[in-house]
Amino acid sequence: MIHSRIAPITENVNRIENCGMSVDLVNTSRGTVRIGSMPDISKFLNQHGFREEIVVIPEWQGSMAGDNHTGEEFVLWQAQVKGGIRKHYVGHANDVTQMYQNLNATFSFFFDAKRISIIRKKWLRNWFNKKVATPVYKNGSLKIIVDQNNILLSDHGRILYDRQEFKPVVSENDQVESILAQVSRDSTARETLEIMAVGTGNGFVGTVSSFIVRFGKQVIWIDPCGYPAHVLARNGIHWDDITHIIITHNHEDHIQGFSACLKRAEKIGTPLNLITAATIHRLLKKQFSQLCPEFSRRVNFIPLSPKTPFKTGSIRIESRWNHHFLPYGTLGLKFSAGGKTFGFSGDTKFDETLNKIIDRTELLPQWFSSSDLVFHEIDFDNPGSVHTHWKQVQKLQQAISGQVLGYHTPFLAHSPLPLVQEGKTYYLE
Repeated sequence: MIHSRIAPITENVNRIENCGMSVDLVNTSRGTVRIGSMPDISKFLNQHGFREEIVVIPEWQGSMAGDNHTGEEFVLWQAQVKGGIRKHYVGHANDVTQMYQNLNATFSFFFDAKRISIIRKKWLRNWFNKKVATPVYKNGSLKIIVDQNNILLSDHGRILYDRQEFKPVVSENDQVESILAQVSRDSTARETLEIMAVGTGNGFVGTVSSFIVRFGKQVIWIDPCGYPAHVLARNGIHWDDITHIIITHNHEDHIQGFSACLKRAEKIGTPLNLITAATIHRLLKKQFSQLCPEFSRRVNFIPLSPKTPFKTGSIRIESRWNHHFLPYGTLGLKFSAGGKTFGFSGDTKFDETLNKIIDRTELLPQWFSSSDLVFHEIDFDNPGSVHTHWKQVQKLQQAISGQVLGYHTPFLAHSPLPLVQEGKTYYLE
């Protein structure tokens, strides 16, 4: 994860900055007020020791760095999983409703107690307290006014925050263009299947799991992470060299960079080649059309159907429906090229006992039998979690001949199973 920095603006206002994006935190008599969001904001708040009581939702805006609403899902997951407080979410009715509906489409689903069926939870209303600031939000002596042009906070009659006075000097898009100008383009056709580990973590730790598969002229990015230009540049990759993206599912830690990719498509006038399942695409379109009104024009949707192989260039892609807790589906993948195969589990609850109940052959270890290398999500701490416990991954490794490496986890120097190394490129020769 790129570490953010914090800068004091006034005695009452601090700004967290990362890759051209920022949120402001205002100290008031009613606790800390956060203005807006950005990808990985929950990690940055923990990094700098903040806990906010009130969140101001501005008008939804995006740039080639990201957008100011993405990030909130894992604020809620932090509260649900690790404990937290029910925050007041303050803004115009349309903005509050839009964010609530987008979160309700993902955060509200989970497994039942047996980890078999997907059920809807009431968690969102537990953590997201909707407060419309029309014309003003009042909480004791604190007043917040949100309009199309400004966000104004006053406490005991004293103005603590005026958004117009605190706008960043350099635009997010200008910073992205500056980063891209420093990275060399690479159009060399690959004769070997390559897998670059851009990120191996999850929504709680590290850079979220995000990988690039290359062969021939194809450069496929699985689950683009936040701040695409910056993170790819850190790995020596120019953003515009990406030919396709794959979205495995709609949880926020797997679509962090999607809004930025949409804005890049708008800027350069080249449609985004999106490979995913129809149900996943349908929700993405519903969620992001307000931010990108020309969604259908900016996104070239390439449908991926589980059990039906698909080919782009010289890469053959197979997919399956995983056992995960979103009703729109979660994809597992296999990429074959140059006589080699790379298997990618995606988020899934692989468990021998559950498999006997679910009775789906594509969830058995044999699905990866043709793979020379498998990246499999892994959970070290909780056998009963919604992710795959490491002892189950160990059994999968024993059942197939290909190498299995764990990801979607905090890095452990002395892991009982080998882990994917962030920043490393794996070559299947």
